Amino acid sequence: MLAPCIKLTKYVQAGRGKYKDIPTLTDDERSEDAPTGDGCPHCRVQIDCCTFDRVLVFIASLLFPDEQTFVLDPSEVNAMADAAEALGLMPLADLCTSQTSSFDSRVRKDEHIRLAEVMKRNDENDELLIILDGMVLDITRWIDEHPGGPSIIPTQALNIDCTVFFEMYHVSRQSFLYLKSFYIGELAPEDLTKLRNGAENIEASEGFLQSLRSYTTEWRVQIRETQGDKVHKSL
Repeated sequence: MLAPCIKLTKYVQAGRGKYKDIPTLTDDERSEDAPTGDGCPHCRVQIDCCTFDRVLVFIASLLFPDEQTFVLDPSEVNAMADAAEALGLMPLADLCTSQTSSFDSRVRKDEHIRLAEVMKRNDENDELLIILDGMVLDITRWIDEHPGGPSIIPTQALNIDCTVFFEMYHVSRQSFLYLKSFYIGELAPEDLTKLRNGAENIEASEGFLQSLRSYTTEWRVQIRETQGDKVHKSL
């Protein structure tokens, strides 16, 4: 359930992969009411219990939208925004700043993003933009927390269609939870046709694409061409 909390990834994954040596709290360092000898990693987060409970309700609403609703009270915006920052919980951060910005201001809704811009920003602006099934995702602020390490994406996935790599490395569909937080717009259709595939002679499976699109179609932008045609996603 804590998977969307990017900065807690190292604790959620403690003992595995790049996080196998992550230091966690000893039994003596844990709170008095914390269980001991349970075989689970423990860490200390500077968030009060009431706020953290609200964070858990928010995450539940992300995972089970048909069963759990979440309404952000104006009086708790500052505390929840601080918690979102401490946890790296980007969807909550977006919600807290939605009064003035977040998704609406981040996503380019009136025009497509050209491949040349993506390449320039990757090469010159110290940014990391990737292209996934026609979506342009800005993962700059997240790359250091990537469970696979910060080097594999810049090495393999920049300036190409990385959809097949995404399928290869992400067996769990839990990774879809992050996509909206990184989404900044749609790649221009004319660039989609000349975009190099990430893996030679290997395409993302139809089942994976259907699953990906069923999750993202609700919030992906639709941009009207001058002829009035809608362009939504790569096919």
